[in-house]
Amino acid sequence: MSAIVPFDEISKKTAVRFSLDIAKMELSVSALFRVSLYDSDDKCISNKYVTLEGQDYLNWGSDDKYVLNFIGKSLGLTLIS
Repeated sequence: MSAIVPFDEISKKTAVRFSLDIAKMELSVSALFRVSLYDSDDKCISNKYVTLEGQDYLNWGSDDKYVLNFIGKSLGLTLIS
């Protein structure tokens, strides 16, 4: 890798779907999800992290739709059924 003089590179990327996986989990306490955002060509354009903890973690239970809705709300995403 080579160092360069810093410059601002601006590009617009449009995410159309996301996937998640658990990056870290402490049973009965919290779960840290890595959320990968993809464009229409299925290219990963961004990774974000969302923590589910406290009452939100307890509300999860076995309903994975709860996690999807929580992450959508946390990141300001509108989920499509």
